[in-house]
Amino acid sequence: MTPYYQDAAVTLVLGDCLDVMSDLPPVDHVITDPPYALVVVNSSKGAPRGSIGAQERRDLGYAGVTDDQRIAAGAHIGRLAQRWALVFCDAESLTSWRMALEAGGMKHARMGAWVSPACTPQFTGDRPGTGWEACEIAHASNGRWRWNGGGQPAVWVFNRPINGTLERLQASHPTPKPLALLDTIVQQFTDPGDVILDPFAGSGTTLIAAKRLGRRAIGIEANEQYAETIARRLSQGALELFGASDAVDPHAGSTGKPPTRDGDLLESA
Repeated sequence: MTPYYQDAAVTLVLGDCLDVMSDLPPVDHVITDPPYALVVVNSSKGAPRGSIGAQERRDLGYAGVTDDQRIAAGAHIGRLAQRWALVFCDAESLTSWRMALEAGGMKHARMGAWVSPACTPQFTGDRPGTGWEACEIAHASNGRWRWNGGGQPAVWVFNRPINGTLERLQASHPTPKPLALLDTIVQQFTDPGDVILDPFAGSGTTLIAAKRLGRRAIGIEANEQYAETIARRLSQGALELFGASDAVDPHAGSTGKPPTRDGDLLESA
């Protein structure tokens, strides 16, 4: 396969992740944020500007994941991940992702939660808003379990990127994860030099966090507009735009330089 973008630390492939994962070698970890379930995406509603209580269909900018796609992705992740797999999802899909990963041969480890105090409000005002997002955490069936978080719980409290902020503008995506969240998760679950796969790369935040922290990463994105955003963020050194460049590992690799040879990360992962 031909990389859409590649540097010394990150390889990005444009395509359907179910097709691309079929051709990938094993990786150390999978950390990913797939679209919400189809039923959740299709029922998402918001309020018109300046109106409270009135509802209208809200376009999230992406298609939801079907049951068949989730099962197929779980099988691929179970084959590829040699250690941890973390899958962010809507709360309604948490059990379904657990079952998909277990069917792929992985063992359920824990349910995690990303809590965002600056969450989107419940525009209808007739029920509480959702201030958190679930994360299914699983591990390969063989090998010793270990992580770098000690006795900490799998609860991460970070505000989502707010509309109008530099982080949100650079992400150019309807639902980006905060870089601080992925920085923390990459540090807790992986080690320097590990290879991380993100089959639903979105705005590329997982790939940026991996590169910042001296890991290697493979990203897959089906939407060319988002793939272009990822390539731009990686090549322009997006990590410095968020005011955290002092945390960059000097061994994380080059930023945006052409690869010395095509596909080396895909072949050596």
